[in-house]
Amino acid sequence: MTGTPRFSVTIPAYNAQDTLAETVESVRAQTFKDWELVIVDDGSTDSTRELAESLAREDPRIRVISQENRGSGGAYNTAVRNTRADLIVMLSADDLLLPEHLAQFDAFIAQNPDAAIFSSTGYYDYDDGVRELCSLHKAWADESTCMMPDLLRACFFDMGTVYRKEVFDAVGGFREDIFAEDYLFWVLAFAHGYRHRHLDLPLAIHRRNSGQKSANAILVRQSELRTIREVMATGLLAPSDYRAAERAARQRSFNIFVRRVLGVFLGAAGTTRLINRIRRRHP
Repeated sequence: MTGTPRFSVTIPAYNAQDTLAETVESVRAQTFKDWELVIVDDGSTDSTRELAESLAREDPRIRVISQENRGSGGAYNTAVRNTRADLIVMLSADDLLLPEHLAQFDAFIAQNPDAAIFSSTGYYDYDDGVRELCSLHKAWADESTCMMPDLLRACFFDMGTVYRKEVFDAVGGFREDIFAEDYLFWVLAFAHGYRHRHLDLPLAIHRRNSGQKSANAILVRQSELRTIREVMATGLLAPSDYRAAERAARQRSFNIFVRRVLGVFLGAAGTTRLINRIRRRHP
């Protein structure tokens, strides 16, 4: 393989034999062809590694790296450190890029050379076959840049997000000792002054099921609270952003309390459904 690709798509894969082929096919189906794909088998105990290697034999743009299990943060770190492009695309092993994803981002990035982080909206696919357009916090609903207070209130839809490799280097990669390492990565990137632009098109699909990491809402909120407290301790925040972080920390603490109380009566899944209905009515 010669030349430097425009995009490097990174996929951490752990016991992903049931979904990886479809995820990789969503990359191969891109209308924009100048990409490479780096898959990191993160110590899988099923046939993920064999499947990934067979897919790589079909397409020279695909490379596979295997390592002992380090979690999704460690797998992303290994993937990014082995990429060749300046533009990195985040993709989980059970999610999908829509065919125009890379083409749309290629044009959008060219129009916004001052930015380093580029997100879009997308769909949620559920176990029961329902597909739902992601209802973003209103701060992410247009193409204008969003600032730290917006990110502290609610993260953007980050599946398929593209970022410049210099962001990874400045932040120091993904933390491997935290549950929601992607949120900490974005908050630290914003704290370092990197600009974000939102492309208001649905360009990726996040498949949601009860067995995936992000399904544990309380652990996610606890990790977000830890993230907010850690960035407050860095000294990187301007006074107004620090005050916004204090408000966000209080909100996450209250959210954790409410989920625990409601969980006693409704269970985790029922609590999530109720909160999602409330959010849709009061975005």
